[in-house]
Amino acid sequence: MNLLDVQNVEFQSRSQKIVKGISLKIERGTTTALIGHSGSGKSTLLKLMDGLLVPSAGKILFEGRDIQAMNRAQNLEFRQKCSFVFQDSALWANQNIVQNLSLPLQIHFPLMTSEERMFTIHSICAMVGYDRDLNLRPVDLSTGEQKRIAFARAMICGPEVLFLDECTESLDRKGSAIIMDLLHNFINQGNTVIYISHNSTFIAEFPGTMYHIENGLIQGEPV
Repeated sequence: MNLLDVQNVEFQSRSQKIVKGISLKIERGTTTALIGHSGSGKSTLLKLMDGLLVPSAGKILFEGRDIQAMNRAQNLEFRQKCSFVFQDSALWANQNIVQNLSLPLQIHFPLMTSEERMFTIHSICAMVGYDRDLNLRPVDLSTGEQKRIAFARAMICGPEVLFLDECTESLDRKGSAIIMDLLHNFINQGNTVIYISHNSTFIAEFPGTMYHIENGLIQGEPV
């Protein structure tokens, strides 16, 4: 069984069709890149695969289940297995770092004590190389720091699948190296990565299967 099965998926926003009947299959433990020009539909497709957007037509199966037809328990399991790093980080602006990182833990591990949560938060922040005040809010952070915390939030519940939209954008060389090292470890543990990047160094580090997306369609065969 494929991990993800995208079946003739379309997405329309107002009168504009952004994704135009895309089908693809992704196996567990693989790395997949969506490449193409800005505005080609890559980010929309990535969000559709993670269930953040609802297809206008077609369906997406995760482990054989239609992600839009999951019950509450199945959706909670899906959300714990799959994490998304947004291009703009998408941290909750009115919450500090501790609160941004605590919420996923509270949802997926409700029996975890506050001491265990804080230990997990300190550990994940150390992993991504963030060593400043955890009471700061996103507005107090540089864009690179925001991206590190966004990556920490995506990793904190131990996902099996990462959806990454330009996950090293705004990071300096050191920050990029830290994130890429964490991704190598994640992949080496048999996990799955689906990403968008315009960074040639990142693409060379994580070649995998590449789908070229233009004008809402897959162009040619995957490579």
